[in-house]
Formats: sequence, structure tokens, C-alpha cells
Amino acid sequence: MIAVFFGTYNAKHAANALLADDLRRAGVELRLCHEPLWEETRDKHASYFAPAALARLAGRWSLAMVRLGARFGGAASGASTIVAGFNGQLDVLLARLLARGRRVVFAPLVTITETLVDDRAQYAPGSVMARLLAAIDRMSLGAADVVLVDTRAHGEYLTTRLGLAPDRIVVQYLGAEDVFASSARAVLPSAEAGVRLRVLGYGSYLPLHGYDVVAHAARLIGADDGIEFELIGSGPERARIDPLVHDLAHVTSLDWVPYEDLPGRIQSADVVLGIFGSSVKARMVVPNKIYQAAQVGRAIVTADTPAIREVFRPGESIVTVEANPEALAAALRSLAGAPERRDALGRAARADVARAAGADVRAARLAEVLGSDRADGQVSS
Repeated sequence: MIAVFFGTYNAKHAANALLADDLRRAGVELRLCHEPLWEETRDKHASYFAPAALARLAGRWSLAMVRLGARFGGAASGASTIVAGFNGQLDVLLARLLARGRRVVFAPLVTITETLVDDRAQYAPGSVMARLLAAIDRMSLGAADVVLVDTRAHGEYLTTRLGLAPDRIVVQYLGAEDVFASSARAVLPSAEAGVRLRVLGYGSYLPLHGYDVVAHAARLIGADDGIEFELIGSGPERARIDPLVHDLAHVTSLDWVPYEDLPGRIQSADVVLGIFGSSVKARMVVPNKIYQAAQVGRAIVTADTPAIREVFRPGESIVTVEANPEALAAALRSLAGAPERRDALGRAARADVARAAGADVRAARLAEVLGSDRADGQVSS
């Protein structure tokens, strides 16, 4: 089977990189027809999504589509499937026009509505822009024959909020890249009781991640409680969060580290933080960083959500708390004196990921959905 990974998607984003790898593992010959529009800007602040900026972005996207359209014929020769990935809400519309009988698969990861209306509150619900964004979401979802979603909870949102037919939805849990699986073989044991607990938080400073909860939890814990935080990332919320922790000796805030260094950072931590946002979006996603930490075998603390419970077992493979500073601080204090429990949580989390979202599991699911056959890594027509 031949498929074309098409559009302006962010090729550097883990969701798209994982999808490409999974398709290849599923026995698909994957061809790329790509214009790197979305990966040019890492941190997308509010100004990036202002109406005037979106209009300019639409113009640039239109030019990219002309270039993609010119290359599509060669890339799609003999192909039966077109794939649009994360950031592909507009790409999938053009893919539908170009398909000519080919199946269109869309893996949006998130919708524009949940990101800019529900989570970031960039536009008010019911506003003209909110209605326009919802219309784009409905059209993009409707353009696909198959929509890959990262959780069942996310699929339910698409059906109830945006009207997507349930029979078009396939749940494909994200999992983690191979480098994190490799790191698991060399994972360091947790520090012994009495040694400072090393807590790692990383990701974009967005409402989804709930860095305000983390910052206030760090203030509740204090410098003498034997717990230290390393917070890595940047984004729209960081200017608001940094003043909350800048005077705390047990908190270190860093900009992004090279991605290849991330497995080592996770290895050296005792606990990795998940997400603590309170939005609708926060309740229906399992972010890639949770899979990464689980794959390495680290204890994870995150907000208790329906999506988390689809993959992990609270209390057995992950520590779930209410999304508030007091609950997070209490969980970290409990883990500080329990190295054996931390190690057990890490082992169980790794097992849960292997069961629901291991590389072979993901590839087999795609092979079933797409009708491809895997035999000794070769494509079967």
C-alpha cells in the first residue's frame, strides 16, 4: 500500500513523527508531500492567532497549497491513501479535492475549537470567530474518510460538539518515540528515601499544562521539604508563571533543551509531572510527555481525567490528583519518602503503555484500519 503524507503539518511534532513511523511499521510505503508552514513558529502566542495574523497565515497557506498541488501528482502516483496530520485542518480540505477516489485519513490530534475557544479562551464561545473556527473544524473532519483520535474521550467530543459520525473515528493512542523505549533499558533507579526528590515538569506554558498549579504547589512545599523542581519549556503563560517561582531556591526554570537530551532528563528525575489544566481539552487528552515518562519508567503525577483512565490505572501505574496545588503538593510529599513505590509505578506505567500504545500495537491498529498487510517489513499489495 502507498500513502501520501500531505500538507503543511509540523513534521517536528511528536504526533506527526509517530504517525509517520507507525504507518511505515504497518507496511505502508509513505511518500511525503510537505510544506513546513506550521513548524516555523514554535511558541504560538495569542498574537499568532489574532484575526489579522490568521488572515496573513491564510495567504501563506494558499501559496503553500499551490506548491503542494503542483507536486501532488508525482507523489500520489499509485497511492490509495492521503494522510493529513496535526495542524492539517486546512490541508485535509485540499486533500479531499485532490483525492479522486483515494481514501483520506486525518489525524488532527486537537481541533481548532478546543484549542482557541475551550482551552486558551482566545475567542469567546458563541462569538463570530468561534463559530467560524467550529465551521472549519466540521468541514475538515467531514472531509476525511477516517479520523484518528488520541483517546475515546476525544472521539466523544468530536461527535457531540462537532457532529462527526462515530463510524469514521478510530482511536489511536499516541505512545512515545523509539528513543524513549531505548532509554527504558538504561533507566536509573529512583533516589533513596531521605535524598531530595527530583521532580521534572516540561512542556509548553499553555493552560492545558496547568503550570500555575505546579508553581503554587512548589510554594506550598517550600525549600526545606526535600523536593526540587526542574521546569522546562516556554510559551504564552511563562511570563505569568515565572514571577511565582523566581524566588524559590528549590525551583529551576529553563528554556527548551535539545530534544535528544530529553530522555536523559527524564531518566534523572524521580517524578515527572503531567497536566493540571481545568479545561475541556485537559480532560480528554493524554499528552505525549506522559507516554514518554511512562516509557522510560518514571513515576508520574497528573490530574485525574477520563482520558488518563483509558490508558493508565490510577494508584497502580500513575498517581492522579485533583488539579489544584494542595493535592499536587500532598502527592509529591507522599512520593518523596517512597522510592520503592515510585519504581513500581514506573514499571506499571511502562506496561500500560506497551499494552495500549506500544509501537507494535499502534502499527497493527493502523494496518487493520488501512487494510495493509505486514510481512517481514515488506509492503503487500
